[in-house]
Amino acid sequence: MATRILICDDHPLFRGGLAAALAADDRYEVVGEVGSLDELRTGLATTPADLVLLDIDLPDGSGLDAVSEVVEGAHVVVISAHDDPAMVRRAMQDGAIGYLRKDTEPSELLRLVQRAAEGKTALSGDMALRVAESLRRDPDERSFDKAMATLSPRQREVLALIADGKSNREIADSLCISEGTVKNYVTRILDVAGVTDRTKLAILLVRRQMAR
Repeated sequence: MATRILICDDHPLFRGGLAAALAADDRYEVVGEVGSLDELRTGLATTPADLVLLDIDLPDGSGLDAVSEVVEGAHVVVISAHDDPAMVRRAMQDGAIGYLRKDTEPSELLRLVQRAAEGKTALSGDMALRVAESLRRDPDERSFDKAMATLSPRQREVLALIADGKSNREIADSLCISEGTVKNYVTRILDVAGVTDRTKLAILLVRRQMAR
């Protein structure tokens, strides 16, 4: 039985070329071509698919935000011009079975699509190695989120003001507390985040916001 594939990409030329390449292989049946998240949801509601090839940059949002939703009914392979390891990690953590670059050679792309259709992980080129290196080099984002979730409401208020670049004095004035109390909160936040100073904490916060 042919694998039913739905393609979601907002570039008609790329989408059509990919659909034509897949349709030429009797292992696949292209059941739909859509250009937005809204069209994707409508298409899946009316036409079941086994595999969704999902772009990231869509006119009504990021494809990454839809991965966890789509995987409830189909395998998902993200196909994107972006190859940021943080994006790959997020897609895979949310349930995607693969992540392919748009500049992947056609024959290699079809080979990886077949891997995904068989339920196997599919990653372009050296992407697996780059993701592994990023995990070794950078703190895991979800672990960071979980750590931040342990902070008290007041500590989260202080964290938000740190993210806005406020000094301890400015935070104290904003929250109507003493500067010494702010220092205590900041020390606790740094301990939870696993960093030694505000600069490193700010870098983590910026990186996390960019990943989102």
